[in-house]
Parts: sequence; structure tokens; C-alpha cells
Amino acid sequence: MPKSVIVLIGAFAVGIVLALSSLQLDFPTGWIGGLALIGWTLFARQRWAKLEETTGLEPGAPERTIRIYAVGTALLFGHSITAITYPDIDLHVGSGNYLAIDSWTMIAAMLVASLVVRRGDKIRDERDDAIIARGTNAGFLALIAILILFSFVLGFLPPRFGASITLFMVGNILIAIIVVSLLIKYTVQLIEYGKDTIANFAIGADE
Repeated sequence: MPKSVIVLIGAFAVGIVLALSSLQLDFPTGWIGGLALIGWTLFARQRWAKLEETTGLEPGAPERTIRIYAVGTALLFGHSITAITYPDIDLHVGSGNYLAIDSWTMIAAMLVASLVVRRGDKIRDERDDAIIARGTNAGFLALIAILILFSFVLGFLPPRFGASITLFMVGNILIAIIVVSLLIKYTVQLIEYGKDTIANFAIGADE
């Protein structure tokens, strides 16, 4: 479980570095993040195969997909939150920077990575349903809370600051809010899966 959180923090940091590098070098870096995500996925798949042969505590099909989406979402969040901190930069495609293209490149890589770990079995039991539901509830509550907070910020923002905020920037902030709510959802699900794995390991050790 701590390793999963560390991986998410690392992916978030990589997203920040990629966005800053793209801005400084005027060079698309999304493909680097995409290849890194797919490379990590291949490494994780080998590790899960070893766990299946040794302990039998390898992640099931739903958990594997959640792990990939969690890392990819953390990568995107780090990238998008960095882009938002530069309000003077136009994030439209073809506006002189590669931030938007990089985001779409990493989204495509995340979809490819999810296909890499997809297994023939898509069995979801009651445990999976309960864990997925808890994560979804946490993400939904986080989304509502952040949107309410953002609404208050917009409503009470001094005019001299509000004049510099464009509708396009508000749209990008809303997208970032959705991304962070998804990240919270996946993080809660990973934590719940981690707790369940630890419990199963303890039961196996007792037996």
C-alpha cells in the first residue's frame, strides 16, 4: 500500500517535470510520459505474474486496471496543474506550445497501458464491487466539495483578479478538478485493495 502511494506521488512529480520541460525547451514531452507509463505497466505486469506464481496475491483484473488509471491520472494531474499556474499561456492546440498535445498523448498512452494489462477474465466479485463503490463515493464527494469551494472563490474573488481569468482558464481549472476527483477515487480504491491484500496475507500466514 505505501508503495502504491509513492508511485502516485512519483507520477505526479513526473507530470510536473514534463510540463516545465516542455515550456522551457519548447518541445513536446507527452510522448516521454506516455512511454514511461507503458514501460511501468510492462514492468508491473511481470511483477504481478511472479506474485501469481509465488504468493497468489497478485491483483485481479479490476485492480490492475485501477492501478494503471491511477498512475496515469496522477501523471495528468501533475501536468495539468503546472499548466494552470501559467495563466498567460494559451493552452489551445496550435497556440505555440505543446501542453495540450502532451495531455492528449498521455491520455492515449493510458488507454494503451490499460489494454496491456487487460486479462481474459473480467471477474468482479462482491469485494471488488464494495471497493469500487467506496472509491467512487470518495471521488464524488471530493468533486462536489472542490466545486463548491471553487464557486465561492469565483464569487468572492476581487475584481482586479477576476478580470484576468478567462472562460477558457476556468474550463481548464474545472477539468483539473475532475482529474483530481478521479485521482482521489483511484487512490481510495488502491488503499482499500491494499488493506484487503494485507488481511488475506495475514490469514494465509496464520494457516
